[in-house]
Amino acid sequence: MKGTRFIGSEVDEARHTISRSKDEAGDFVILSLWAVFERKLVECLRMESKLMLRNPAADFNSMLHDKLSADIEYWKPADMLDLFRPLVNEELIMQAKQIKKYRDWIAHKNPSKPAPANVVPQTAYKILSMFVEEIAMSEML
Repeated sequence: MKGTRFIGSEVDEARHTISRSKDEAGDFVILSLWAVFERKLVECLRMESKLMLRNPAADFNSMLHDKLSADIEYWKPADMLDLFRPLVNEELIMQAKQIKKYRDWIAHKNPSKPAPANVVPQTAYKILSMFVEEIAMSEML
């Protein structure tokens, strides 16, 4: 306990520090959840784009696949999410976009912009998991 600020601090101050630490830990969970989720979306889209290479692939299809595969890393997440509209409930898409807004605010914390609606880690996990499950049920995965 020597290296902490708890020794000699007031109870209210210690409680505030603990609460702030919990919030910060939750923010890191949101950042991590989004990173894993976004990687999963990229993997799904890459796998789907490989279907263009079947039965033998035309030169055009091969070139298109290569371009899509290379450029997908630079796509806007909102655009990626929109591609899943035929497979995923619209409400889940909107909730995932809200999580992305909150994730961006956590990562960049622009003081001139107000914070978007707070998303707790448990809710983010549930929403993003349901999104991936709906993709899986569509047999895309």
